[in-house]
Amino acid sequence: MTSKTFHNELEQRLKAGEWSPGQRMPSIRQVVSAARVSYHNVVSAYARLVSEGMLEAHPGRGYYVSRGSGLLPDVRTTECMISDPLFKLLQGEAHYLKLGCGWLPPAWRDSELLAKAIRRTARLEQRSLADYGDVSGYLPLRRQLCVYLKRVTRIDIQPSQVLTTVGATQALDLVTRLLIQPGDHVFVDEPGNGNLIKLIRLAGGHVVGVPRTPDGPDTSEMERYLAGHEIKAFFCNSTFHNPTGGNISPGNAFKVLCLAAKHDFLVVEDDVYGDFSPVVRRTFAELDNLERVIYIGSFSKCLSASLRVGYIACSQTLIEPLTRLKLLTCVAVPAFCERFINTILADGTYVGHMKEVQQKLIMHQTQTQRLLRTNGWRFDITPESGMFIWAYHPDLPDLQCFIKKLEQKNILLMPGSAFSVTLDHRRFTRINCTYFSDTLEKHFSV
Repeated sequence: MTSKTFHNELEQRLKAGEWSPGQRMPSIRQVVSAARVSYHNVVSAYARLVSEGMLEAHPGRGYYVSRGSGLLPDVRTTECMISDPLFKLLQGEAHYLKLGCGWLPPAWRDSELLAKAIRRTARLEQRSLADYGDVSGYLPLRRQLCVYLKRVTRIDIQPSQVLTTVGATQALDLVTRLLIQPGDHVFVDEPGNGNLIKLIRLAGGHVVGVPRTPDGPDTSEMERYLAGHEIKAFFCNSTFHNPTGGNISPGNAFKVLCLAAKHDFLVVEDDVYGDFSPVVRRTFAELDNLERVIYIGSFSKCLSASLRVGYIACSQTLIEPLTRLKLLTCVAVPAFCERFINTILADGTYVGHMKEVQQKLIMHQTQTQRLLRTNGWRFDITPESGMFIWAYHPDLPDLQCFIKKLEQKNILLMPGSAFSVTLDHRRFTRINCTYFSDTLEKHFSV
């Protein structure tokens, strides 16, 4: 019996009330003799139960059942969090197929390649394992980002215009804290990033949804609203928009920037999925060169959710207040993570990895769209690549029951309502094509 198996067995017996709070547990020697478990495994299991608060160690006397909260029911969250579809995707156990998630499958992430780069970084940058990182971000990484962004987006910037963050989520949080005051009106994509909508509302902002078209944001709707209201900022996905998978056209981006200049608001460009593009992508930042645009990117979606490295690129005037906010909220990005990203950018590992991912995405997008269309599903926006498909079926005006049935089969989807500002998206769902396969097709037959 392994240490883990024995630990799980003891845990269940404790939860079942076999020993009372305060009662002395059998000694290690007694357990070894009675259960035929190795001495090492018993010691490890007892130590783990102590760390979990279920047992207490009394030197010279043995182990006792904790009188504290260790044996209370395992209530990990509130009911409102359990019902949150994003929480389900993030915390769902391994047996769930997370078809509605926003990240690549583990098999798509070259773990051996990452492990080699991590070992190489650890050898060269041992101090980074213990030190704080630079508040602005590791300077060699910021230099690499300037070179990389110029190649893939044609943005021409200096390292002093780049601030690293703990993923794109922190980048959006810092920008929201800096720009939005209670009562400010803020444009966002409709449908759009549900977490971003909550962040803006948390800051007291009034969120206004801008419908998404195949070319990008609906500029006629923006003009109509701007005729009677002031807008502080527009938060917008440019490449492989979440959840529709669409891109902006150059003409659409130009119109948005003209409105931003005329009505004096900033464009916060969330390009977190931009590296999935196999060609030089269209961005607001390229046309504006960061005069009215704040550009956000991340490596979490492409590499690993555990390596939380994102970045903000913007004008010099905004960098200082954003850096002060970062210092107040998290001090710095883990130094080792920044050096790891710098290593794989500098030696070409990241570019090679992404070329493979980009080709897989094109293939999976084509295949998933074909399988869904065969079963009657439709898309108002047809993605060229990327992860997402924003799908609906003409015979299903509300997908709530359909999504619940799939959950009973251990398949998790994101309902359209999770991406809503004011419009009703109950008939839509977000599908991640990288998790779709021929075996799933039968579940989408309506």
